[in-house]
Amino acid sequence: MESSSCFLNKSINQRKVVPDQRAFAFPTGYRGKRCPRKDAVAASGYVRWDGISGTPTLPAGTQIQRDDQVTFTTTQTVKAAGGVLRVPLVADNPGSAGNTDDGIALRLGTPVSGIPSTGYADTVAGGDDIEELETWRARVMERYYWIPQGGADPDYVIWAKEIAGITRAWTLRHYKGTGTVGVMVATGDPTHPAPGDDLVQAVRNHILPLAPIAGAGLFVFAATEKVIPMTIALAKDTAEIRAAVSAELNSLMLRDGVPDGKVYLSRISEAIILATGEVAHQLRAPVADVALGTTELPVVGTITWATYTEVSS
Repeated sequence: MESSSCFLNKSINQRKVVPDQRAFAFPTGYRGKRCPRKDAVAASGYVRWDGISGTPTLPAGTQIQRDDQVTFTTTQTVKAAGGVLRVPLVADNPGSAGNTDDGIALRLGTPVSGIPSTGYADTVAGGDDIEELETWRARVMERYYWIPQGGADPDYVIWAKEIAGITRAWTLRHYKGTGTVGVMVATGDPTHPAPGDDLVQAVRNHILPLAPIAGAGLFVFAATEKVIPMTIALAKDTAEIRAAVSAELNSLMLRDGVPDGKVYLSRISEAIILATGEVAHQLRAPVADVALGTTELPVVGTITWATYTEVSS
């Protein structure tokens, strides 16, 4: 039987190894076990003009502004060619706020001769907020209990998730033949979990010097989005309840979405019930559990809001 002093010493040693909640109350001072909190990342992409006359040039350092006052700066000097001007830019401030849907208006901060004041966003993505405290804490705890195994499946998952923007990863052994390794990665965005090419390449570059396999045997790729359209009838149907239902369904996709898994009808109905204000509903589509492929993650597709039908007793 252990003496009280022995038990006390063991407890103290464990507290030195495993961080408790208080360690994460001061995230700027605590770095984790070789697991620093992921910084925010600025969005980047292009601003595009079509139908340009002549060959005007947009210089690097030009400020571009979105209608909600989010600003960007061009990173290269580019001359129009073939009526098209496509200029790379980066958001001035890091974070997901810089991500911009294709076709959204982006305006010149100051006029430039020969170039219309309004261009349009083209693949402006990759922005990510500073890692949420609980997500970071989970990674640190995962790291504390993880024992490196020289390239075992969990190693690749840990390495992939060290890159800002990647919150989920899976290892696929013999992905492209004997001895090869596939690493599928995804973001925490329930509407667009598949990361862009630049982020996928960043994961590969990070893993290459750590992995025990040759570069030609490592395949890092984005998850495939399995879009699930739905038809839902709400007994009490308001814009606020619809928004709450959509939010709960997106959360469900993050919780239950795993490769080779299923999205069950019962879980979809449960998520709808959790929405604030929901009284009763009818799930018209899908009509069967949705099976996911080896490289697929679920995404809520277009929701068709139908009319609720009262069932007479």
